[in-house]
Amino acid sequence: MIRPKASRLALLFLPVLALILFAACSDNEDESTAPAAATATTPAYSITWPADDWETSEPETEGMDGDRLDGVADYCDEHGCRAVVIVRHGRIVWERYWDGWDKDSTDNSWSMAKSITSALVGIAIAEGKIEGLGQPAVDFIPEWRGTDREKITLGHLLSMSSGLSWSMIYDPPTGDTINMLRSDDAAGYAISRPLYREPGSDWYYSDGDAQSWARILEAATGMNAAAYAEEALFGPIGIESADWKTDTLGQPLTFCCVFATARDFARFGYLFLRDGKWGDEQVVPESWVEASVRPSQMENPNYGLYWWLWDFPGVPEDAFMAMGFQTKRIYVIPSLDIVAVRLGEGDDEGWSDADFLRPIVEAAASG
Repeated sequence: MIRPKASRLALLFLPVLALILFAACSDNEDESTAPAAATATTPAYSITWPADDWETSEPETEGMDGDRLDGVADYCDEHGCRAVVIVRHGRIVWERYWDGWDKDSTDNSWSMAKSITSALVGIAIAEGKIEGLGQPAVDFIPEWRGTDREKITLGHLLSMSSGLSWSMIYDPPTGDTINMLRSDDAAGYAISRPLYREPGSDWYYSDGDAQSWARILEAATGMNAAAYAEEALFGPIGIESADWKTDTLGQPLTFCCVFATARDFARFGYLFLRDGKWGDEQVVPESWVEASVRPSQMENPNYGLYWWLWDFPGVPEDAFMAMGFQTKRIYVIPSLDIVAVRLGEGDDEGWSDADFLRPIVEAAASG
């Protein structure tokens, strides 16, 4: 999967609303834009999908220098990791736990859950439950009918460009995320926000945009997001540990809060590494995966459809990641056929994604 380089200084973007107005979400892509992993070329290595458990392998067997991976442990010893899983060619090649954690320990995804929510939207489009991202959100949020929020599309919500007022300050009474979590109806709080900017005119990170999908997905599918994820996403790829937290009304917090093991988060990353395919089943449409990891709007080329596209020094440009508070990470590097998950406690201000990834990339380059 190759995407254009996203520079912080130069706005390099694709007109995503045109790109993703594929109401039927067809998998018949032009070969010139198809992800690299989806081409007809046969890889020189063998790949596999995990069944009930992951297959393990030595780094050297999968073309990696195991000694260089010691740098991951060194970095994690200094930066509060509790779980790290590194997968290459579908096999776990390196796995470490700290402070009593093990492969069965679960952790809060925080905002990595947004990437899961995005995948559910792609599945719902493929199933015909949602027309496409050009569809007006008011079709699923009747409270917006007759208001200036009728202009908001599903694409605006999924690219953080809805224009709805939102404060990410984690301090009441002005912090919307805290106030939303304190409310009985999190989605109701999110969709009650007034319009602050013209939809599509600005990008700013908003937990409210993501939480609105709790209402939209239930209206579209007839199931709450957690139940839909179990049926359409977690079940097909073998995620068994997932526990999606809810508000008082029992609505999943679609902006956050899926608890799962590092191995199960790696399954989700591996699904996107394989362009949405799991074995012989296309779980997430290939075209949706492609759209998800390209710039989603004009203002922030480092943001896709709830996936981050940062360029890290020394890391291949096609890397992308799901990112959450307290340094929760799912890294996907298609050109190296690698998925890496990092879980842990605390939000380490000294954490560097590039420094964490560097020994992994070097191990693949010299293996």
